[in-house]
Amino acid sequence: MSAIREQQIDEAFFALSHPVRRKILEQLSENDLSVAEVSAPLSESPSQMTKHLHILERAGMLSRQKRGRVHHLHMEPDPLKEIMDWVSRYQAFWNERFDALENYLHSISEEK
Repeated sequence: MSAIREQQIDEAFFALSHPVRRKILEQLSENDLSVAEVSAPLSESPSQMTKHLHILERAGMLSRQKRGRVHHLHMEPDPLKEIMDWVSRYQAFWNERFDALENYLHSISEEK
């Protein structure tokens, strides 16, 4: 895996590591919203919201379009796909291991 791709995945995992950022993405998965609309249900200070939004932008999970004074936010799904691809490799690994364990346990129980 390239160093750039590893950094992108690291930033995506970091962005998802905080519950407020996950909540922001959850809100944006339904609709594009303004910063004020995203902030309204969350009890974060404006400076904290700015920090969270910058982290999501740096991870490529969020884009922003300014219309007049209003900043509209849009969720970008590509980094989530990268994470899913990364996780799926390990999912296949563990599924194979669990299947082998299940077969082994069945063979032991049949011997008794």
